[in-house]
Amino acid sequence: MSNLTDNVAALMREVAAREIMPRFRALAEGDVEEKSKGDLVTIADRASELWLTPRLEALVAGSHVLGEEAAAADPALLERLADDKALWTVDPVDGTGNFVAGRETFGVMVALVEKGETTHAWIYLPVAGELAVAERGAGAFWTSGGASAQLASGRAAPEFAEQSASFYVRFMPDEWRTSIEKHAEGIGRKESTLCSAVDYTSVALGRHDFVTYYRMLPWDHVPGTLILREAGGVVRDLETGLDYAPRTLKGPHLVARDEESWQRTAESIRAMRAHL
Repeated sequence: MSNLTDNVAALMREVAAREIMPRFRALAEGDVEEKSKGDLVTIADRASELWLTPRLEALVAGSHVLGEEAAAADPALLERLADDKALWTVDPVDGTGNFVAGRETFGVMVALVEKGETTHAWIYLPVAGELAVAERGAGAFWTSGGASAQLASGRAAPEFAEQSASFYVRFMPDEWRTSIEKHAEGIGRKESTLCSAVDYTSVALGRHDFVTYYRMLPWDHVPGTLILREAGGVVRDLETGLDYAPRTLKGPHLVARDEESWQRTAESIRAMRAHL
């Protein structure tokens, strides 16, 4: 792993210590707002993004940040995905609803996209102090309790009845939502953490078997996808069969811990859809 990997990890740890953890379970009145119905933002989200933005841009000459909160204020910033300049995606507090509720399932996510391809990714879980990092072609690594090890999720998932999965279908077209819900009836354990940082790292660690998503906002999916792929996993559109890319903003995507599991689950969901 490169010096860039270490430098960004250090920034993420610092911003969590400065702006996030002091506010965890200590949010004051007025520290939480609704960007839209059910979509919360806190002073921790905004302060973290503002702190990270200039520091990340200073690490790579000519780079820009595409942060969740800046894009919420100015959706035109998403157009930065279309050019080939180095672009940082930043989710300053992923799982904001959990953070507001005092639940520990939240994280900080950063990725570097160059010429439309993700080259580096980081996910930091501040409560546990755990970190996942990846560099394209160089593997993915997990640091916990001071020890670091390479991630390798690429082993076949168990049979459906023994699987653990998350189904996010809120934005799905009806035919995909219905077929995924039908498939879900045969899954052993269903849970929704409402936190991409936790979902992607859980699949990469082999704790979770798969996840479905439709709305693919870059700050939610770019970091986890590279980490999971470097660990042997798959993130692919169920309808087109195309692997997820940073410029993809929607589509029924299936996140799986290995190719065989992706194919088996996709076949089941597609069969359900064919019988609608």
